[in-house]
Amino acid sequence: MDTVIRALARGLQVIEYLQTQPPVSLADLHKGTGLPKVTLLRILHTLQDEGWVYRGIGDDRYRLSYNLHHLGDNLMAKDALAEAAGPILDALQADVLWPSDVAVRKGLVMEIVETTRKKQAVVVNRESIGVELEILRSAVGHAYFAYCSDTEQEEILERLALHPGEQGLLAKDKGWIAALLQGVRQRGFGQRDAHSLPTPAGALCGIAVPVFVDLKVKACINIVWPEGAVAADQVENSFYPRLRAAADQLSEVLQERYFSVA
Repeated sequence: MDTVIRALARGLQVIEYLQTQPPVSLADLHKGTGLPKVTLLRILHTLQDEGWVYRGIGDDRYRLSYNLHHLGDNLMAKDALAEAAGPILDALQADVLWPSDVAVRKGLVMEIVETTRKKQAVVVNRESIGVELEILRSAVGHAYFAYCSDTEQEEILERLALHPGEQGLLAKDKGWIAALLQGVRQRGFGQRDAHSLPTPAGALCGIAVPVFVDLKVKACINIVWPEGAVAADQVENSFYPRLRAAADQLSEVLQERYFSVA
């Protein structure tokens, strides 16, 4: 008579559930699997230690690790990106003290897929996972737009020009677009003025750089801080070199772990 290893069966139950769901909270797992939360915590801790499950640092939600992407197509590229970026963002915040986001293009917006804002006591808008930022009115958007291909730039502008509002007007302003591209490329980073885009609980400044893989922009990383908290020379002389180094490190990780097998 075969002996059923109950703990293994429960662990596989959790993996199967994660395979068919978007990133989930502990409460979601409890509701979806019917397993006690204490049991789930033990299982998740073991799966994390073994590299089977990844917990996002920005949203505290669980998803399958990149190492298990072959189990199904439900692990999205942005989850693999968030997993790869997590330790790099942690190290960057420890270095510069202010938090960072990783964002990817999603149509006509930049979507934040990972963040360290929850680890910062001062910065507002901590619930930023999934937040969508306007391409022409955000640092990550400027960094992406300035370094994507000419064809992609034209496509973005053509689509934005059809929309009402400030972004539509900016997309039609060839002089403004030319100045934007020149400024970002000269500095090496996109920059957000504190009052260029409203935020829920205060004015934020930020800079962002592109993350390249095979000479193509795959994502952007930023550093954000409250208005008036950082001197202008510190941005260029301290933040930018550290941010560029973090982006280059993420590029290497993505190349080796993800895009090399895409």
